[in-house]
Amino acid sequence: MKIFETENDIVNNHLNAKGLNLVPTMGNLHEGHLSLIEETKNYNGKTIVSIFINPLQFGPNEDFKNYPRTIISDIKKLEKINCDYAFIPKDNFAKKLKLIKAPSISKKLCGKNRPGHFDGVLTIINKIFSVILPTHAFFGLKDYQQFILIREFTRISFPKVKIVGLPIIREKDGLAMSSRNNLLTKDERKIAPNIYEGLLWIENNRKRFTIPELIKLSSEKLEKNNIQIDYLGIFDKKNLTKVKNFEEGALIAVAAKIGKVRLIDNIILNKSKD
Repeated sequence: MKIFETENDIVNNHLNAKGLNLVPTMGNLHEGHLSLIEETKNYNGKTIVSIFINPLQFGPNEDFKNYPRTIISDIKKLEKINCDYAFIPKDNFAKKLKLIKAPSISKKLCGKNRPGHFDGVLTIINKIFSVILPTHAFFGLKDYQQFILIREFTRISFPKVKIVGLPIIREKDGLAMSSRNNLLTKDERKIAPNIYEGLLWIENNRKRFTIPELIKLSSEKLEKNNIQIDYLGIFDKKNLTKVKNFEEGALIAVAAKIGKVRLIDNIILNKSKD
């Protein structure tokens, strides 16, 4: 596997001419990331993984300094699955960039309590795409709001790039895989699967209760387990507005804190269950 650190490295090796399938990450790679990389092998071209902890998407009181940095083990994991290239730029990669203003949908869900977060996401995606010029870019659907924002931004700004979204990869106990899981204490890790269980409970009981009742009851179950809810609701999959009735394609989404660690998860509803 070849490792590149600068924009010139990419240009001088003529990587763009070969067709590139990109998996953008912030490192601390887990099975969720690796599943994205494996999926790229079903597409023509080489695979490139970017690893960059983007300071622009962290707020002043968030966990940028504590975000897991595991570059040596990340490289070993990439080599083990025969990744072609890794792009690992230096910290100054995000400096002096013109901030891209995310559309209004960015102010919902995660953006409501994280002002500027998605501006930072789109700004660094714009930079990475401009350098790598991929044919495809692959994202997990755990960060569903991020996915639809990037997909729309790419449609307008990089029309030749196809955005591919892949299902959430979970631990055996149902917890959505996330680099932030590593920040949980042992006790916090034990209660973390309750987040997914709360989503499943809503899905499985949607015939028994109204939407407000489902949200109230599921919230109470989570809070009893010392899980602090940021948001929990059922939303339209396209515009993230709250829905009044269940319909196929609706999104059950949650963001919650366990201790100091903020986790997100979601379920896309299937056809109504009896």
